Amino acid sequence: MYKKIKELTNISSGYTFRGSIKNDSKGNIFVIQAKNIYANKDIINIDGFSTILDDSIRNPFFLEYNDILLVSRGSGFNSFRSAVFTSNIKNVMPSSSVHVIRVKDVNIIPKYLSLYLNSDIGQKSLYQIVTGGAYIQSMLIKDLNELEIPIPPINTQKSIIAIHENAAKQELLYTRKQEIQKNIINSIFINLTK
Repeated sequence: MYKKIKELTNISSGYTFRGSIKNDSKGNIFVIQAKNIYANKDIINIDGFSTILDDSIRNPFFLEYNDILLVSRGSGFNSFRSAVFTSNIKNVMPSSSVHVIRVKDVNIIPKYLSLYLNSDIGQKSLYQIVTGGAYIQSMLIKDLNELEIPIPPINTQKSIIAIHENAAKQELLYTRKQEIQKNIINSIFINLTK
C-alpha cells in the first residue's frame, strides 16, 4: 500500500537565519544544519552543533524525539540525507537547510520512513521532485507532501529496521577488525626497525 507523505506526517521547514549561523559560546539553543545530518545515523547527541542565544529568535521551532530530519538542499543524487532525532534534548532547532518530518500516523515507524528516504529508491523519488539548477537543488515542502511512500505492515517495518541495525553492527565489527589487523602489521614493522 502506498500513501502520500502528507497523509502520514506533518512537514515543517527549519528556521531561516539572516546570513551564516555564528556560534555563540553563551548560546542556549542548539541549531542543527544539513552538515550535521548523516544518512541512517540517528542524532543522539549535539556534539558539533552551533549554539545561539534565544533572544535572537522569535517563535523557535524545537525538535521532538523521533522527528525525521531531511536535508532540503543538495547537489546531486544521495545528497538529500535523512536521519532520526533520537535525543531527549529539548532546545534544538533546525536551520532552513533541514525539513522536519513529524510522523502523525501510528502505522508508520519514523526509523522506517527515514531508511526508505535514504534508500536508492527513496533517493530517486526525492530527486524527481527537486527544483533548481545543475549545482544546487532544493526540495519544496509542497512537492515533498505529494511523495508516495510504500507502507508495509508494522512487523515488516520492524524487520527492515532490524536488518539495517544488524548490517550496521557488522560494518562496525568489520572496520574494527581491519584496524586491529593494521595495528598488528604496524607493530611488527616497528619491532623490526628497533
